[in-house]
Amino acid sequence: MSICLWLLSADLSSSAVDIIINAMDTHENTQYKQQGWFIACSEWANHSKAPVLSLDPPVEGTSVQAKWSLGICLPLTGKDSTSKVYLCDLGFPKKVFTNHGIEYISPFSHKFIIPLHYRS
Repeated sequence: MSICLWLLSADLSSSAVDIIINAMDTHENTQYKQQGWFIACSEWANHSKAPVLSLDPPVEGTSVQAKWSLGICLPLTGKDSTSKVYLCDLGFPKKVFTNHGIEYISPFSHKFIIPLHYRS
């Protein structure tokens, strides 16, 4: 099994990969999307036959078409309706939320990950 981690766009393989993990999209710096390495990686992923897992995609959506999206801790409302969306518990203590004025009740119970999409 091979896993492609994007480090340098020059290292993009022409051989088949089993899964692509997209952690390029960011909530803070949208200027990355205009850079050559970002465009090359996005085009490569979108033309690959491998499924894509997007980690914590921004609300505006991603430049890579994902089969799955994994939100971190709190669900965000996103435009990405093409992927199956999951919410992951990273184990943040409740105090992290209360210190920021967020009244948080964990939806996880005994689960580590919960689906936020309709079952197909």
